[in-house]
Amino acid sequence: MGELRISDILPVECLLGSTIAIVYDTYSSAWQIPLVFLKYVLERGGFGVISNYTLPMSSLIRKASSIGLNIKKELLNGRMAIIDLFGTRYSASKPNLPNVFYLDKVEPETINPKIERIYTLSLSGVIGDRHLIRVIYTLDGAAMMLGEDHTLKLLNQTPSYTSRVLENSTAVLSLNQDVVSKRFVAWTSGISDVVLTVRTFLKEGEMREYLYVTAAPCEDFEPAVYILRVTRKKGIERFRIRKVNGSAPELGPSAEEKR
Repeated sequence: MGELRISDILPVECLLGSTIAIVYDTYSSAWQIPLVFLKYVLERGGFGVISNYTLPMSSLIRKASSIGLNIKKELLNGRMAIIDLFGTRYSASKPNLPNVFYLDKVEPETINPKIERIYTLSLSGVIGDRHLIRVIYTLDGAAMMLGEDHTLKLLNQTPSYTSRVLENSTAVLSLNQDVVSKRFVAWTSGISDVVLTVRTFLKEGEMREYLYVTAAPCEDFEPAVYILRVTRKKGIERFRIRKVNGSAPELGPSAEEKR
């Protein structure tokens, strides 16, 4: 088997109603995968929402541009929105862009109802019946901001709302596992329908990434391991994967844990 795109093994449009966890380590390039999925859905007429817990808006816009996603353009064209929790909490600069939302406060007890209100009052008419992709960027950022226990409780509350109101959607959880506890990673993986784990192996000046697909809601699904290669291309072509037919490194401690 030759090289494939990630969408060849996990077409996002077939995962409506699912939660995808993308778990990676400190040195991995997999932080880009959620943004690649977002761009992929937008190009097919969908609508995207980023819940930003991790970066100032200017940094988020620059990171997205590296994979060919022009956030300013998509906001202006009404194809996506950003709920900027980072900007709300840390009083970061607030660019004058449409469809960027801020809360009055970021508190664990009220954050979910406030976000639900944005979807219900401000975005429902804009989204319509389009495929909605909701990117939590990043889940470790949320854990650092709100605490791990509060973040897990919020995650557990979310499915009841999405099943009623946002059923035509895909949730993507971006998680650097070196920032949080093993318990947090295990819980996130357990509540996700699809689990993609990317591990980086550094040896004698060589860096290699492996993609472990350990769960997916398909009848004929079989866990598989792929070598992950980053290209200079944009969008879904950014990553190419090739199935490992022989032995592969065990899914053990991350690169950071081995230091």
